[in-house]
Amino acid sequence: MKICILFLAAACAFISGRLDGQTLNWGSLAYSDLDDSKGVSLDDSFVFELGTFDPAFTPDTSNTDDWFSNWRTFDSAGDDSANGVLTGTAEVGSVTDYSSLFEGLDAYVWVRNSTGPSSDTEWFLARKLATPDSWVFPDLDPGCCPTGDVTEWSVSDLGGETPVWRNQGGNLGGGDFDVTGPYDLQTHVVPEPGACLLGLMGVGMAVLRRRRGK
Repeated sequence: MKICILFLAAACAFISGRLDGQTLNWGSLAYSDLDDSKGVSLDDSFVFELGTFDPAFTPDTSNTDDWFSNWRTFDSAGDDSANGVLTGTAEVGSVTDYSSLFEGLDAYVWVRNSTGPSSDTEWFLARKLATPDSWVFPDLDPGCCPTGDVTEWSVSDLGGETPVWRNQGGNLGGGDFDVTGPYDLQTHVVPEPGACLLGLMGVGMAVLRRRRGK
């Protein structure tokens, strides 16, 4: 039976009196299938972040080289790989420049094992767009009571969403993989820019040869 770690974290924080403002709990259910492109459980080489992108930038499969320069990290989650759990929690009021950097913007979960495309790079990038309960960073309420609002986000909420880069619940996005399935979260390989460029050059040369042969 899966236990929602997010709600347990919220309850414990409430009891200990730690909810001093608006709290955002995020992560996954216990015993979730968190796997890489080969179907192997994610290890501690991966980082798990919740954040957003510059509002003038929309990440997609054509601009992966620009993701890092436009990314804004809100919080990093801990990973208990043995139990298939991601857990993260943060007070919105404790995040520097929250109002200008995050408030009202779409929230993404980004899982990755490198800082840029390479031969071993694997990423997962997703957000929840379907209403109700889309993933949008809440408005900051500085006057919020000691037991203020708690927002709960889980990767299990992503079922049915079209992925940006990954596999979730059998819904495939960008990237390459060897094994796939109805995973709760699966990273996909990010092709090296050089390989993509060479592929495009090869197509261009083939077209040029055809034109010259006419």
